[in-house]
Amino acid sequence: MSSASARRPTLQDIADRTGFGRATVSMALRNHPDIRQATRDLIRQTAEAMGYRPNPMIAALMTQLRERRPGREEGRIALISRFAQSVARHRFPDTFYRPLFDAITESAAAHGYGIDEFFTGENPVSDARLSGILRARGIQGVLFFPGSDQKVPDHEYPALDWRCFATVLIGFRTTHEGLHQVASDYTWDIDHALAHVRGAGFRRIGLAVPANVDASANHAWASRFLFYQHGVRPRDRVAPLLSGHRDMDREELAAWFRKQRPEVILSAGTTVRDLLRESGVRVPQDVRIVNLVQRGEPGMAGIDPHTAEVGHAAVDLLVSLLQGNHLGQPAFPRMIAIRGHWTPGESFPEH
Repeated sequence: MSSASARRPTLQDIADRTGFGRATVSMALRNHPDIRQATRDLIRQTAEAMGYRPNPMIAALMTQLRERRPGREEGRIALISRFAQSVARHRFPDTFYRPLFDAITESAAAHGYGIDEFFTGENPVSDARLSGILRARGIQGVLFFPGSDQKVPDHEYPALDWRCFATVLIGFRTTHEGLHQVASDYTWDIDHALAHVRGAGFRRIGLAVPANVDASANHAWASRFLFYQHGVRPRDRVAPLLSGHRDMDREELAAWFRKQRPEVILSAGTTVRDLLRESGVRVPQDVRIVNLVQRGEPGMAGIDPHTAEVGHAAVDLLVSLLQGNHLGQPAFPRMIAIRGHWTPGESFPEH
């Protein structure tokens, strides 16, 4: 075999074979929307037939160069939410959505992408129409943003023409199958919290969250808590409170607390602590509270789920799919779970 035939094909070789310039070939292999779809297909097919493989060292260098030029965009990413207005302008009552959105926009910019928001909460366009809009704008990367401000709890994301897009779902709440997902590792987080609390010597541990909040965590908290309860002594078991109210009800919580008498309560946010105090229960003197989603709430101990890292990981995954031209529903969807860590606070004194 001659040295010419043994060497790896280069961008120039593909350019010579197809008649396009090196810049066009490079952009087509990176699936750049500025290159016509037919041209991209032809160049990719030619590159595959020639046995072209990108040089990983050069690819890493080019990524660094693009990150050093944050003002230059490689393309646009669609951020699709189930809210009635732009996530960027939404005033959220909790500490989840804002850091997640900021992390997404920050990571996208670092990779050279801008964000186009599509909010489908009210008067959404048809799925086919939205797919057409995305294609007309040259958008192939789609992120599904979690949450909803709609009264219908199972308000679904649009069913796009999946063949045309690389898609990543943030969170769990969807009926669409075959999507890559990125989320907090809620299973790890509650296991970590239980281990920390038991390590501090407490045995009667309770769980109090609205059922809809547990559902947004893929039922990880309730399922792991019940599994944990199965392995403890009967006298140490505390029946969980999975409230049917959208927000925790004070009377329901107070009645549960009087009956179960837990030493420690695992919860989500500050509501359980605040409602118990309104009912005359002293925190942490009478009961200690652990926040399973502790994102800087004053006075709370618990698990920091690193929400911003979820946003960063989602963008990183999507960009890798775009760079590899992995469009359509994958045969083997990936699930990336970001683990949290314990953070101390007044609601659970460490002594």
